[in-house]
Amino acid sequence: MQKQCKACTKSFEIIEADLVFYKEISPVFNGDKFLIPAPQLCPACRFQRRLLFRNERHLYHRKSDLSGKAIISMFSPDKSLKVYDQEEWWGDAWDGLEYAREFDFSRSFFDQFFDLYRQVPHASLYTNNAENSYYTNFTLNFKNCYLVSGGANCEDCFFSHFIKNCRTSLDLSSVDDSELCYEGVASSGCYNCKFFVNSRNCSDCLMIEDCIGCKNCIGCFGLRRKEYYIFNEFVGKEKYEQFKAQYESLDEGKIQFLRGKLQDLKTKSPHIQSHIYASEDCTGDMILNSKNCHYAFDVSQSEDSKYLNYSPKARNSYDCTFNAPDGVENCYNVCSTVGSVNCISTFLCWYGENIRYSIETAYSQNLFGCVGLKRKEYCILNKQYTKEAYEALMPKIIEYMQKIGEWSEFFPPKYSPFAYNESIAQEYFPLSKEEAIKLSYSWQETPLVIIAQEFAFYQTMGLPIPKQCVDCRHKARLANRNPRFLWERQCVQCDISIQTNYAPDRPEKVLCEVCYLKEVY
Repeated sequence: MQKQCKACTKSFEIIEADLVFYKEISPVFNGDKFLIPAPQLCPACRFQRRLLFRNERHLYHRKSDLSGKAIISMFSPDKSLKVYDQEEWWGDAWDGLEYAREFDFSRSFFDQFFDLYRQVPHASLYTNNAENSYYTNFTLNFKNCYLVSGGANCEDCFFSHFIKNCRTSLDLSSVDDSELCYEGVASSGCYNCKFFVNSRNCSDCLMIEDCIGCKNCIGCFGLRRKEYYIFNEFVGKEKYEQFKAQYESLDEGKIQFLRGKLQDLKTKSPHIQSHIYASEDCTGDMILNSKNCHYAFDVSQSEDSKYLNYSPKARNSYDCTFNAPDGVENCYNVCSTVGSVNCISTFLCWYGENIRYSIETAYSQNLFGCVGLKRKEYCILNKQYTKEAYEALMPKIIEYMQKIGEWSEFFPPKYSPFAYNESIAQEYFPLSKEEAIKLSYSWQETPLVIIAQEFAFYQTMGLPIPKQCVDCRHKARLANRNPRFLWERQCVQCDISIQTNYAPDRPEKVLCEVCYLKEVY
């Protein structure tokens, strides 16, 4: 079935398996199933809408609305929201049930819900066990880290995004299990590497891409288990050491020279259609140990899911974004929802079951339209009900939302508490200030600051002090990755049809996995 997106007007396809999924995850009350209809937005617009509600990287000084103490927050001080320090938000000094209200069948659900949202306190940041890592967000088990957004189990890392098990590194994006690294993108298991993309288990390398198991390589692309290579040519240890000595201390001229040589190699070399490892029947990019996952990007240990981004351990779920580390099951249209089952249209809901249209809930179940509840169940708009009363009221609310066209859609963009360029929608769907304002989004205007730990790292690694601010460097790293979308192309070698995130108009020589492996091994 072909549908036209009501936001961008592009055509998109709904297949029979999608309809089966929507029916399967539709909620049941008193024996009646309330069907989730096929979406009105295309996958890209659904993705963009979820991203509008997540601010990872823009942090501000403000005061706690509970204690008055100075705090760091993802909500700027001009936001008319109630914001508490994290410890205060998780504490017992307040209870979300205090903000309870009746459902009003004469008003839009979304209007009622966001009236509640503007009254209930919000956590200033989302971190857990952060030692000397106050200026981080969406992080777990961090020590001595600064301006890192998204990640777990890291130490002495700065200016990075979605990193896991990393040590003493700067300017990384989507990097795992790496140490003493700089400017890495979509890589894992690397040591003492600088300027590397889509590489795994490499060490002592400079300016490499799509390399696996390589050591002592400079300016190389698409190599497997090689050592002492320069610009994809074997030169031996002695010549390599002589060449390397010229690049022990880098400046902008040397970096641009190496980048240009690598770009020449990339233009001439074959590219694999996608980076999928130890997985079966999957499409997307950066997929590991997964099965039957489609339109999936940066996922692992997932099954029977579709339209995933940064969502490990997903099971039978669609349209799930940033749901690390503990995944989701039987979920639809959720963002930053962790360890949850049977959730629909939620944001920042941790370890819950049967949660729908809710934000910032934890360890709860059977909630609808709730904000800021912890360890609660059978609540609607933060009002406590008995199980029987909850299950009697919910069908009436869903039928009302179906009637006015709100049922099954994610929260509308106009309710986002963040300016467009504060949210991570700007990273995947970039707009100029003028374009954003024309589309009725707000805009937040930002300075280049060098901290002492950062300066010491540059000196140790022989790197120049960057001339760009953190945001611009982050944007440049994102540009090193292919888009999070798929296109149909043909393998340039065997002509079979492939799905890849290399757009058809790009010049790269893209091969199917079979042909690519014949080329590189």
